[in-house]
Amino acid sequence: MVAGKRTGAAKGSRHNKKYWRKGTDITDIEDAIHVKSREAATGGIIDDMKDEDIFTVDRTSTSKKSEEPKLTRKQQAALDKITRNITIEKTALPKPTGKVLKKPAKLPRGNASVKPKKAKVVKKKEGFDVWTTDLTPTIPKNKTLDNEMAAEHYLKIVKKKQPKAPGKAITTLLPAVEVAQGGASYNPESAEYEEYVGRIAREEQKLIDSEEKTKRGIEPQWEKVTTDHERFLEMAEGLRIHPKFNEEEEAETSEVVEEATVKNAPVSCERLTKEQKKKKAKAQGIEKEEKRRLEEKAREKDAHNVYRTKQIHKELDDEEKERHEESEARKKKKVLNKLTKRQKLGRGKFVDAEDPFLLQEELTGNLRQIKPQGHVLDDRMKSLQRRNMLPIGGNKAKKLKTSLKHKIVEKRNVKAVVKGSRVI
Repeated sequence: MVAGKRTGAAKGSRHNKKYWRKGTDITDIEDAIHVKSREAATGGIIDDMKDEDIFTVDRTSTSKKSEEPKLTRKQQAALDKITRNITIEKTALPKPTGKVLKKPAKLPRGNASVKPKKAKVVKKKEGFDVWTTDLTPTIPKNKTLDNEMAAEHYLKIVKKKQPKAPGKAITTLLPAVEVAQGGASYNPESAEYEEYVGRIAREEQKLIDSEEKTKRGIEPQWEKVTTDHERFLEMAEGLRIHPKFNEEEEAETSEVVEEATVKNAPVSCERLTKEQKKKKAKAQGIEKEEKRRLEEKAREKDAHNVYRTKQIHKELDDEEKERHEESEARKKKKVLNKLTKRQKLGRGKFVDAEDPFLLQEELTGNLRQIKPQGHVLDDRMKSLQRRNMLPIGGNKAKKLKTSLKHKIVEKRNVKAVVKGSRVI
């Protein structure tokens, strides 16, 4: 199909079936089918073949001689001079005419015997292939060690097996630097900013409420205890009170005393009739019979437990398995709390840093005019304390004295005071 030219079917609407059949371009699909058929005819489809059938591992060395770099004129001249000196035949030096003194050979002392020196045997290094050589530490054939611990000790002594290096201790899972929320940005979105500032406001309100509650508990609450009558008497102190007022007060107090001195009503003990006694005895008999029946049923059930030992063992195994899983879950939770929660380090109490925030009128939209909040050193200090890397200082708690001091008091009778006695 020529690019840019539309067929008759393509000139109409593209949403009907006629365009799907005649107006579509299927050149890519035909090319793909042609490639697949060509691969199947030549050796197989590449997508269906394994890596071992397509590729081969070449373990031979592929080192090539590096090309000799081009030399300058000075370097070429120096090289020619050296090769010329090497190729010239060297003439032997004339023999000296005088006598040459030979050094006397060293003779062995005492009864020592002269041993001929052995020639060193140079072993040829075999080619080392990483792919074929087994690098796992093994014990030689002449050493027969049946015990696994002895074999491991031997490999460590001969330095064939390296000792296990201690793993890195993880003290905490908390991040060293916490990323601030989106509402703390200098140009935040409205929803994120409202959520961030609202959370800080709620925390501040909780702190204010707790302070007010503490203040209410410390201050005396006399106004809540006093009555209207007592407040009236306090205001009317020093004034002449009408005698009728005192009569009403005495009447109220006498009524309260009378109510307090009222005795409890006598307990009535009515005798049961014969019919009532029969009903009571019948009910007691039925209760005893039911109790005996339940005991007999429990005894029979215990006797039948002999035939369901397999089921009992299975229930016990399931219970033990459940307890083990609960124990493992508790251990994991304990380790997780140790790595994620604040531990007690030092006498002080950890107080988390307040989140910095900007008011709506302080939001500038750029970093150049922003008002800085918080401090880097305080942030780093709180991070170290949160991750249990730094203790928190504090005053030592004062302990109350449980034992009192003994005071010696000297008491004397009046008769013991005589002339010349010392006065204390």
